[in-house]
Amino acid sequence: MEFVFEDCDQISNLQAMNYWTNHLISESNTECFHAAEALFTLKGSLGRSQQLGCSSIVKYPCRMQWPCRLNCYKLKDPGGIAAKVDGNNDIPTLTPVQDAQVINKQGGRRAAAATVGGAAAALIVIAIVVVIYICLMRLKRIMRQTSESASSMPSPTVEMGRSNESAQVNELSPHYAHNARQLTISELEQATRSFNQSNIVGEDRFGLVYQGLLQDGSIVAIKRRIFSLMQDFTFQVRQISCIHHIHLVKLIGYYEDSYQQILVYEHLPNGHVGNHLYDSEGLPIGKLDLWRRLSIALGASKGLEHLHSLDPPLVHTNFRTRNVLLDESYTAKVSGYGFGTLQRQAAASSSCIDCFLDPELSSSENYTEESDVYSFGVFLLELISGCEVYNKNMSMAEENLAFQAKAKAKDSEGLEKFIDITLGEHEKHGGWRMMRLALLCIGMSYTRPSMGQIVQELERIQREIAPLYSHVNEDIAVVTLGSELFQ
Repeated sequence: MEFVFEDCDQISNLQAMNYWTNHLISESNTECFHAAEALFTLKGSLGRSQQLGCSSIVKYPCRMQWPCRLNCYKLKDPGGIAAKVDGNNDIPTLTPVQDAQVINKQGGRRAAAATVGGAAAALIVIAIVVVIYICLMRLKRIMRQTSESASSMPSPTVEMGRSNESAQVNELSPHYAHNARQLTISELEQATRSFNQSNIVGEDRFGLVYQGLLQDGSIVAIKRRIFSLMQDFTFQVRQISCIHHIHLVKLIGYYEDSYQQILVYEHLPNGHVGNHLYDSEGLPIGKLDLWRRLSIALGASKGLEHLHSLDPPLVHTNFRTRNVLLDESYTAKVSGYGFGTLQRQAAASSSCIDCFLDPELSSSENYTEESDVYSFGVFLLELISGCEVYNKNMSMAEENLAFQAKAKAKDSEGLEKFIDITLGEHEKHGGWRMMRLALLCIGMSYTRPSMGQIVQELERIQREIAPLYSHVNEDIAVVTLGSELFQ
């Protein structure tokens, strides 16, 4: 079937549309209704009043083929009717309904694919973040286990010799290397805001202690000595700067000029042990359980044992509770070691009675490892009783914890009263074991155990009481206490 319009001047647009529509409807083939719908669509778009001129329709064969397919005339824009196709306004077109549906379906599929792809990408990112978090937690756990194993490793065994000047160690010893940094005064002034009084956090025998912030972002404790400068300051710094142990406070740097001497240590946020045992009057506050106290005692004993294991041994000479500092996880670290000449001079010139000082010392020059053991025994007494060695309940200076412990050691009831009343009943047995060890430490010098033996005994006590503690108490709040550091 072929239709050709040769004279279009007398056929209006509407007439042409009606002609085609009626002719297609009259056909018996019902499937041609789709073509009719397309023509009605075009008819509506052209409007009721517009006419098509003869030039509007060019002769093209328009055949009806089976199934119904229109190979139709190409319509030209008469000037006022334009349908923009691919940016070309010259040719109006008819878009088949079926093709539009296919395009809509394809667009929907693309949108669905994009949604699925975005969700999958988000899941992948979440999975990566979770994996990284798990890896970091495992790495932290491994590092903590490594630190704990390193702290429990035995120190090198050496002959426990005697020396009139135990702090003077051999510079060629493999245990020592000069790692402390020589800092500039400008960096130290910047760290402490020109040694501002608001940065002062304590005072010890060396001098005032400042809290400072170095240029690398590390928080440090800076000890400054202005008067009575030490003659062998640099020598002693080089001797102790790289004595490395997890239970020893690390010396980071130093500075010296004709006016002042400065030591820079790592900063430990929880201050000394006394802050967590007793109040300002020296009476118990019950903050630490027996497991935590025993862990602190074990850490401090390992620090002293390491000093005594050096060749020749390094005697602390000033061990006391205020020189046992706690980091953010309550790991005990011994501070104030080295600089023995300075500490002995201060002890000899002091008019007050030092309760941590070995009473068998005949002079300030014969400090030995046994003298450190006596001081450690007094430290144990403070841990067990929860009281300061000399507190407000003492009527006389001679009546200190060591005196009371020896007096109450004669009967079990006295020992029970000596143990901190804030401890639970299930903790009393461990407290008795620690009490007996403390009494050995403050006994006669020839009967005192070595620091290595003290470490072993504390480890045995810890294994005995371990079943009472299914886990270490992690609920103890971390308190940043800056006062009285390194005293």
